[in-house]
Amino acid sequence: MKKIFTVAMLLACLAPVAMAATTEQETVSDPEQGLLINGFWDNWFISLDGGASVFLSPYDNELEFTKRIAPAASLNFGKWWTPVFGTRIGLDYMSANSAALNADAFGFQADGLIDGFDDLYQQRHHGLRPHLDGMVDLVNLFGGYNPNRVYSLIIFGGMGYGYGWEEGQPISDGDWCAELRGGLINTFHVSDAIDINIELKVSKYDSGLTKEGRGPNSWYNLNTSANIGIAYNFPQRGWEAPVIPVVVPVVPKYTDAEGDALVAQLNDANNRIKDLEEDLANANNRIAELEEDLENVDRGPLATVYFEINKSNLDRNNRKVIAKIADAIKATPNVKYVVTGYADAETGTDAFNAKLRQQRAEAVYNALIKNGVNADQLTWKASDKSEKLNKFDFTKDRAATIKVVAQ
Repeated sequence: MKKIFTVAMLLACLAPVAMAATTEQETVSDPEQGLLINGFWDNWFISLDGGASVFLSPYDNELEFTKRIAPAASLNFGKWWTPVFGTRIGLDYMSANSAALNADAFGFQADGLIDGFDDLYQQRHHGLRPHLDGMVDLVNLFGGYNPNRVYSLIIFGGMGYGYGWEEGQPISDGDWCAELRGGLINTFHVSDAIDINIELKVSKYDSGLTKEGRGPNSWYNLNTSANIGIAYNFPQRGWEAPVIPVVVPVVPKYTDAEGDALVAQLNDANNRIKDLEEDLANANNRIAELEEDLENVDRGPLATVYFEINKSNLDRNNRKVIAKIADAIKATPNVKYVVTGYADAETGTDAFNAKLRQQRAEAVYNALIKNGVNADQLTWKASDKSEKLNKFDFTKDRAATIKVVAQ
């Protein structure tokens, strides 16, 4: 079996060598590029984030900064069309704490004069604005696509059109307003499915929102926000579309003459394996025949171990003999054996001899087990007092026999 395994290993090593000798080129694809494209239903995501916003209108600097901070949140649903370009639609919630010169700025009534001012009014309002953004992953754009990358920096821009209303007033009294928006998203890829996002955003509202911005300060009316949130990426999440292949010529490792020699060696190995398999099959058949013959033969004792008078202990020579007998028994694992203890009937009482026959059988049985014989192959018994090993010499009955059990 060891020879067959060795030749089989040689075949496994030679087979790719023979194939390499006939290969002229291979095709290699480069997955680390930004032009991979997947199916329409791949690489979709949903994200939710929340944070704080600060509104910037012409007179907001007159308010304490901490009083200008207001809550903000966003829900987005989008898709990456390539590792670089994506789009998303969503709904923003924003609120604003602002200062205005007119009591009806923002298109709403003022909340009252700001402390210390007789001409500035405090404004508080809320807004919900659906939006559409385009996104560019700058890391994949300049660094190439890498599925194991942990961090991405995404720039986005888009527009929205939503509704706002004054705090404490009916929502129906609100007003509509257009929005231009843009910002950065710092994305940390926790796993294939989960991203953590930190988003920084600036929104520019209609220049007439505060009813004070149609002059030199028309660029004002901005809302800045910083949000943190989580995104879930729906399966399929990877990029498996084919890319432009690169054909690389392969230089043969062996000459034609060397390849022919290896093929000849392979054929010789095949023939040798066939011969060894036939030899093994013949040997197995012969073993089966011998085991069958062994089971059907009426044998005498395999071995007889002799003891001194009135003794059941094994001396050094007997222990050596039993070790050899154990090896023979282990070589025939399908054959069962019985150990029988005897005692001469000419000396000692019947009770003493009965005990002595049992002790001699147990001594040989235990020695065989100690030498590694499977206990399932062995039994032991004490002979009847009328049984004799040698009817002419009673001293030969001071023994224990090891015999094949008749099938």
